[in-house]
Amino acid sequence: MQASRSLRLRLTWYVVITLLTMTSLSGIAIYMGTTKEADEIFSASLVQTARIIDGLVSREAIESNQRQLQRSLEFGPREHSYERKLFFAVLDADGNLLLHSREAPDLPKTGVASGFSEFRYKRKKWFTFALESSQDDFLIVVGERSGVREEVTEYIGGGLLVPLILLLPLVLWMLWHIVGVALRPLQSVTDQVRAQNLARLKPIDVTGVPREISPLVDALNHMIIDLEAAYLRERRFVSDAAHELRNPLASLLINVDNAIEESRDAEAVDSLDSMKISIKRLSHLVSQLLALSHLEKGESGVTFESVDLAQLCFSAIDSVRAAAEVKSISVELIGTDTNCEMKGARPLLESLISNLLDNAIRYCAPGCLVQLQCRREGNQLLLSVDDSGTGLDAEQRDKATGRFYRAGDTNLSGAGLGLSIVKTIAQSHAGILDLSESKLGGLCVTIRFDLA
Repeated sequence: MQASRSLRLRLTWYVVITLLTMTSLSGIAIYMGTTKEADEIFSASLVQTARIIDGLVSREAIESNQRQLQRSLEFGPREHSYERKLFFAVLDADGNLLLHSREAPDLPKTGVASGFSEFRYKRKKWFTFALESSQDDFLIVVGERSGVREEVTEYIGGGLLVPLILLLPLVLWMLWHIVGVALRPLQSVTDQVRAQNLARLKPIDVTGVPREISPLVDALNHMIIDLEAAYLRERRFVSDAAHELRNPLASLLINVDNAIEESRDAEAVDSLDSMKISIKRLSHLVSQLLALSHLEKGESGVTFESVDLAQLCFSAIDSVRAAAEVKSISVELIGTDTNCEMKGARPLLESLISNLLDNAIRYCAPGCLVQLQCRREGNQLLLSVDDSGTGLDAEQRDKATGRFYRAGDTNLSGAGLGLSIVKTIAQSHAGILDLSESKLGGLCVTIRFDLA
């Protein structure tokens, strides 16, 4: 099943979106407040400038030195680029200009009212403040281009936005690692669940588990305890049942053999022969169940020693040759290296190879070919069995190592436990079992033993 989006990524984005939203709202509030305050300051500056001009300029001074004052205002050096964006003008009662700065725009023909106002001149917006002189009968107009206030507003906005954009990658990186650290306990729980083995189940360690996932861990621990109890009951039942059936089946087989020898009725002999085959099949099933039960319990009673796997392969070929000849199946040992020693339990490895060959012979049609190979590849020892039978499709290969699974003709003798036993023995020797399509056209069973 495909996993959904990463929880870490999701949490990181939730935090980032929240931070961006809060920062944006705060920035907008600060921007609007600062812009309003800047407007107040600029407006107050216009008022202050108008009052200063009112205190310095009189009608008598203007009339006596108008030309000289106007010349100095128009042709004096510019000390700052913002002079182009500021102006002042002095108007008489009829609206005629008495005095004005170099950059003064043409004022509206309708006149300028006292107080704050605005107008457009050459597609540019101007803010003005007009003050009636307290000494003489004239009007003082002070103004500035709207660009002055817009530049301050843009500067404030840039000062808020640029640092946020520059710091965003750093914030993302920090949040990613912080969320990762916060999720480490969840990763620890995941690792413990992944490490669980059906044969050795143990509760998850709750040390350091966050309160938010504590109910989940408790539920998992209850499930593990119930699963372990169920597994132990099943294993105990299988073992006890196999033990109880072993002796009665042996006795029943002896009685059937005696009955066959004493019977003179051909039809009765045929029935007894069919019964003997069924009893042997059931005895084989009991033996396989006992073997599998002992392996899963770790009660095989064997010791690990240096074993030549190639020699075991030679012996296994000889032991199954008679059964193969009955079905006209050719069994070959190919490409086997001479140095195939490994640490293992000889009886278990003999059972492993025997089960592999028995499984191949049992499910192959008469006249097929079975090949056994043992070779080294670096630090690994490979054991493989190929056959030219009908093989298994991908879905069947996935199920083949399960208990009691039998593909194809279910009327064939066998319990469906052979590959389960092979897998269990392989795992006890740190081996990996792999089922694939054989180059001969049938099934290829490969076991990789790690020698490192």
